[in-house]
Amino acid sequence: MKLINICLIFCIVSIIIGCNENQTINKEKAKKVEEKKVKKTYFERTKFVTKYKFDQFPVNKIETEKTKLILNTNQNAFSKRYKTMIKQTFEKEAINFAGKYVVNYWGCGSPCQIGIAINAKNGKLIEIPSASAGYEFQKNSRLLITNPPDSLDYYIKDCAWCEPELYVLDTLKNKFVKLHE
Repeated sequence: MKLINICLIFCIVSIIIGCNENQTINKEKAKKVEEKKVKKTYFERTKFVTKYKFDQFPVNKIETEKTKLILNTNQNAFSKRYKTMIKQTFEKEAINFAGKYVVNYWGCGSPCQIGIAINAKNGKLIEIPSASAGYEFQKNSRLLITNPPDSLDYYIKDCAWCEPELYVLDTLKNKFVKLHE
């Protein structure tokens, strides 16, 4: 009987010690998991600094009315592929870029955005550079920013697709030219 009691006490003590060890191990594992979560949700932000400003690329005149046009959406492969979006953009949007262009963009997967600049006077279509985090542009400027910084001029440094890029519309060649710092 004494042997059984000693064995029983030994088993109970072993279980208690084992549980305490498991609790310690589980706490350590939980702490490591929590540390990983914190690291995954932290993004380093970088201040966006550029020598280019919207007012450096002014337009001579800002049009207020679009010409009544039947858009030719067969101008290139891009316009053929997105003819419905292009027509809807021209019908619904006002002049919002470079004095006489209607710009609109839409998603093309994650993370991807593409769009079009439509000359509201002659119907010429210009594909805008692709982006991942949207666009910034103004009615009175030819400057287009892809992946613009947030309202405090920061962007996520570790995101391969988030760095802002600047383009200017060359109205003679009807294309966007990338600006380099």
